[in-house]
Amino acid sequence: MNCDFVLTTCPFCGCGCNLYLQVLDNQVTGIIPCKTDPISEGKLCIKGRHAHKFIHHADRLRTPLIRQGGRFRKASWEKALDVVSQRLSSIKRDFGPNAVAFLSSAKCTNEENFALMKFARTVIGTNNIDHCARLCHASTVTGLMSAFGSGAMTNSIPEIENADCIFVIGSNTIEQHPLIGSRIVKAKEKGAKLIVADPRRIALVSYADVYLQIKPGTDVCLLNGLMNILLQAGLIDNRFITERTEGFEAFKKKIEEYTPEMVRKLAGINKSELQKAALTYGKAERATIIYAMGITQHTTGTDNVRSCANLALLTGNVGRESTGVNPLRGQNNVQGACDMGALPNFYSGYQSVGDKAARDKFERRWSTELPSQPGLTEIEMTD
Repeated sequence: MNCDFVLTTCPFCGCGCNLYLQVLDNQVTGIIPCKTDPISEGKLCIKGRHAHKFIHHADRLRTPLIRQGGRFRKASWEKALDVVSQRLSSIKRDFGPNAVAFLSSAKCTNEENFALMKFARTVIGTNNIDHCARLCHASTVTGLMSAFGSGAMTNSIPEIENADCIFVIGSNTIEQHPLIGSRIVKAKEKGAKLIVADPRRIALVSYADVYLQIKPGTDVCLLNGLMNILLQAGLIDNRFITERTEGFEAFKKKIEEYTPEMVRKLAGINKSELQKAALTYGKAERATIIYAMGITQHTTGTDNVRSCANLALLTGNVGRESTGVNPLRGQNNVQGACDMGALPNFYSGYQSVGDKAARDKFERRWSTELPSQPGLTEIEMTD
């Protein structure tokens, strides 16, 4: 009998907890937490504890299937790869490279996402590559890129528990990101203030100092209303604004429209609640914003994210420990899939396919000509 322990990453949420697979005679039989992991600190949620069970599940596909005569039939990997290669080649030859589209995955590793996006662009010659972030966190990439130049968390997960104020919007953190939820609870135990904005009374509300039960779809109104009060109260970082931001006067003029009365009518939050939330956030030395798909998987997702960024910029809560704007990803590698360029408009590192300098650089390294027009999004592929 041979027993081994293999270090890996939990396949579920964006916490990215490390864990050990217990392998007995080449069969994964259990999960053991990793005590040195900075995220989990040797703890796992119920999802992580059972993360291995799909591996040997009876419903799991173990061999390729090829459709023949209207039915799927088992095939060898060699046969399946030959069929795929021949079909891709014939489609490209007959209809052009843009007749082919690729869907990568936020469940895949960085290396796998990079390999597929490179294959799409160099072998097939198309920018038609996307993945599930299109429906959940593409707005984070666009919103945070325009504000900070990077579509990622501005701070690390361990920093959360040292924040003086935590503003959670659109995130059912305790249930969907339990190990980050525990950091929020730790911060509360250390004296941090907690603001929760959500149409539903989620579990985290029981820990909140301020609960803003907004009407669905009014996130921008709420965030702009908070900034309106901060401007009126003078709780803004003028030096940071002058040195680190642009377009403040036009921004200020727009925010002045979002009076407490407007927020009450549109978002359903009365003036006293709005003021309490704004002052709680504005007076904190270190305030952090945490959000998830409650504000990104939305028709106004990009504007929601930009409003979160504006709130942090207005108060100078960027670029310091335990501050910032921190998106929580739904899958375990949404961030990596985006970083690696599994997107129709970006190469790896968020270098635009429309940027000639970036395109020239990739063409030199890959020794091939690359398409200059952005490809189809996941939604456009199926239209």
